[in-house]
Amino acid sequence: MVAQTLDSTNSGIVWDKFHVFQGHKSSTPYIEIGVRRHESTRLKLERHPNAIKQALHIQDLLDSGQADSQSELARLTRTPRPTISAYLRLLKLDEKVRAEALSVADDDDRVSALTESRLRHLVGRETTEQRERLKDLLEQGGVR
Repeated sequence: MVAQTLDSTNSGIVWDKFHVFQGHKSSTPYIEIGVRRHESTRLKLERHPNAIKQALHIQDLLDSGQADSQSELARLTRTPRPTISAYLRLLKLDEKVRAEALSVADDDDRVSALTESRLRHLVGRETTEQRERLKDLLEQGGVR
C-alpha cells in the first residue's frame, strides 16, 4: 500500500477504498477519512399498501446486503428506525397468516385493512387467534 501526501493539488484521494479529504474548518486544518456526506448512498424504500409486502421488501434490502443493519437502512432510506423494526416484527406472524395477507391484491379494497398498526396486534398471539383476527380485519375491509 502506498500512501500519498495530501497537498493543495490532491485534496481527495482514494486509499484502500476510503476517501481521504483535507481542508480547513475556520482556521483549523483537518483530514477526513470516509465518504463525504453529500456523496453518500441513498436507497429508495418502495411503499406497498400491504404491510406484509412492505416488511418483505425491507427484509430483502437487509438480506441483499444493501444495508448491514436496521439502523443503517433507516439512515439510507430516511425512515425512522422504529418504523423499520415495526414492519420487520410483522414477519413473526404465522406463515399461513402471512400467506393469506399476501394473497390480497394491491387493488383490492380489503388491502386497506392490512396496515402495520392493525397487524401488529396479531404478533405474539396463538395461530388460531391470528387467523380469526385477520379474517375479521379482511371482512371489515379496513372500516373500523
